[in-house]
Amino acid sequence: NLAGSADRRLALEAQLRALDLSESHRRFEAIRGADRPERGLTTMQPGELGCWLSHLQVIAEAAGQDRHLHVLEDDAVLSPVLKPLLRDLDRLGDGWDLLFTDVYLHPPPTPEQFAALRRAWHDHARPGRLTLMDLRTLPFTGTTSYIVHRRSLDKLRRLLDGQWRSHRTYDLFLQGLVREGRLQARVTVPFVTTIGAANLDSTVGRQGPALRALNAFRQALHCAADPRSIYAPLCPGPGAATTDPLLGLYLELLRAVLDGVGEPAREAGHPPDSDGRDQSPRKALG
Repeated sequence: NLAGSADRRLALEAQLRALDLSESHRRFEAIRGADRPERGLTTMQPGELGCWLSHLQVIAEAAGQDRHLHVLEDDAVLSPVLKPLLRDLDRLGDGWDLLFTDVYLHPPPTPEQFAALRRAWHDHARPGRLTLMDLRTLPFTGTTSYIVHRRSLDKLRRLLDGQWRSHRTYDLFLQGLVREGRLQARVTVPFVTTIGAANLDSTVGRQGPALRALNAFRQALHCAADPRSIYAPLCPGPGAATTDPLLGLYLELLRAVLDGVGEPAREAGHPPDSDGRDQSPRKALG
């Protein structure tokens, strides 16, 4: 959380108090990339560099500790499901290095992957049921909320050290490590966190339909979401009556992305938000 983002800090602290998680989380003052000497050594935007260095520093400070690390960006929206998940992490076994609690699924999942996501979302109707899906073949971006296994903290720090020089944004660098099999990453389905309304307000309306569809699909996979209420304003008219709004949102995502192929990359991604941080699903639409 940047020093100038007091509203975001207060909002997240209120959520943590409501879930009785204040004692297990602490604020890290985010690094401003524009103020760093590394800025002249990378093609990343200052906000992207600040994101990289902030996450790297948080992980470096936690390395060597015998406890899991939950990293939260300050625009996260938490759900009551988060607390039992954090409490029971050891029951998940050791088959993961990173556990994301929500992501952008971008580029869009295949039909087979969507079917698995939809199945897992509906399975959550059973009390306490969460599915952990492997992210190695499921394209993802975003680092709003993720957990680093305690045995993986030193490993992750070594893999990340100095890699802001790769000129890839932090989330895309993580994605590369996962695809290469150097990190094992999972995501909870349904998502137990999501992105805040302030994030959406700063982008929807200024960006193309592909981004609106990505945001809507991400929100719909949240454990407390009502997909029908998300789908209706995105696709007004007779189609809003679909009996399967998750499928409708997925099809809208595919349509919007296909329509956007060839559009300028800036139209496809978010600009930096009011704090100068890039909130995008990372230019890959272009």
